[in-house]
Amino acid sequence: MSTINDKATVSLFVNGEQAEAAMERLRKSASDLDKQLQAALAAGNKKEASSLQRQLDKVNKELNRTESAAKGTGIVLNNLSNSSIGGLRNALKYLEKELRNTKPDTEQWHRYANSIKEVKGRIAELTDGLKEQRSIWAKFKDWSQSAWPAIDLLQQWGGNFVDVARGAVDAYASMDQEMANVRKFTGMTEEQVAALNEEFKKMDTRTSREELNKLAQEAGRLGKTSQEDVIGFVRAADQINVALDDLGEGATLTLSKLTGVFGDEARYGTEQSLLKVGSVINELSQNCSASAPYLADFAARMGGVGAQANMTIPQIMAFGSVLDANGLAVEASATALSQIIVRMMQEPAKYAQVAGLNIKQFSDMLKTDVNGALILFLETLSQAGGMDRLSPMFKDMGENGARAIASLTTLANHIDMVKQQQEAANTAFEEGTSVTNEFNVQNNTVQAGLDKCKKAVNDLRVELGERLAPVMGHMLSSSSAILRALLSTIQFIANHKAAIAALAAATVAYIAVINRE
Repeated sequence: MSTINDKATVSLFVNGEQAEAAMERLRKSASDLDKQLQAALAAGNKKEASSLQRQLDKVNKELNRTESAAKGTGIVLNNLSNSSIGGLRNALKYLEKELRNTKPDTEQWHRYANSIKEVKGRIAELTDGLKEQRSIWAKFKDWSQSAWPAIDLLQQWGGNFVDVARGAVDAYASMDQEMANVRKFTGMTEEQVAALNEEFKKMDTRTSREELNKLAQEAGRLGKTSQEDVIGFVRAADQINVALDDLGEGATLTLSKLTGVFGDEARYGTEQSLLKVGSVINELSQNCSASAPYLADFAARMGGVGAQANMTIPQIMAFGSVLDANGLAVEASATALSQIIVRMMQEPAKYAQVAGLNIKQFSDMLKTDVNGALILFLETLSQAGGMDRLSPMFKDMGENGARAIASLTTLANHIDMVKQQQEAANTAFEEGTSVTNEFNVQNNTVQAGLDKCKKAVNDLRVELGERLAPVMGHMLSSSSAILRALLSTIQFIANHKAAIAALAAATVAYIAVINRE
């Protein structure tokens, strides 16, 4: 019988420091994972939710095993004489583990040592009396008890391997889906997309290969089908996205469309034209308080009228930078400036009279240089103090007229700033290097280094997943076959339960008769 105090034993193995610390850690981990799981479910992220559920199940399993082992050991020590050999062996395994993790020659260490001695003694009493009556089944149970640590370790390793394999296959499946989308939008073959991705791997960028494939899909939406055009678009768009990370999703698609509308893509090619426009945005957003998203949106809204008026992207973005720096909303200011340009070209005499300009000279200038005529109008209007004469010109436009007057007033009052911004924008466009220089800075930060490491690891996972995908497919097929076989077995038992019960009863009776003989 155990001489250990009941309360001390229970406290030791249920609420003891080491066991309780482990269980508290597991409970906290389970709680954190559950919160993340609920957040993922609320966000509709099924892939992340599935991964979190697997992790939560694993932690709960370990928590149950730890808690069960601690409580079971306490019960055994409180009643050694009535405990089974299996319970005693489980308690012994737990006690020996706790002893190894306890500082020697302490009160708790001696308590563990005494408990181990008592449990071993009780096991010896029981096994000595059963040595001659041990059945094959009993020997197997004893072996399984002694081998359980190794089996448990193998099970954990196997579970970890399956998790790694599943994660790698998921990463490969995600990448394969993006590559399939590239084929869809560009019309490329599978081999061409694979070659394209080999080029992506060579790029020194913090952007993941999945994101690069999404940029390739944007190129396809723009009608680019050759590898040269697609890779050129991806390189330029990636530089813009990294250098101007506040532009937002789809901005490079809009900018590329602009280069087509204004004819810059035909003159400079896909990559260079996009880098030139990106350089204008980067330069202007650094020169004043104008934001990159405002400039891109303003140019997109002005694109149709600006191109028809033979203006350039740098000229239009310079106007936008001044308007944004002075707090005018992008939609209102872009609409107002577009209407002013249209009305100016339709009624040049009226605008010339308001500004006090020669009508013929102003009309001729509008035919060859709309940007120059607009700046001259604004400059002369400001000098002549004719801002009060604008109201009658726009009275028929209602709210849009008020916006037009506000835009003209702002530009006229800051005409020197407009000229400076246009000069800076033209230089940036001509050189086309500003956005590349900013990219080189943002692509070599500490965070960028971490992103590149993650990218390299993910590429390895994708390659591993590609090789493991057939194996995982076989595993899923085998699991499906086992489930079908199990279902068939259950159905068979349900359909023949009466016959099976009768056969079992007859078998038990036969065995009893044989044993009596």
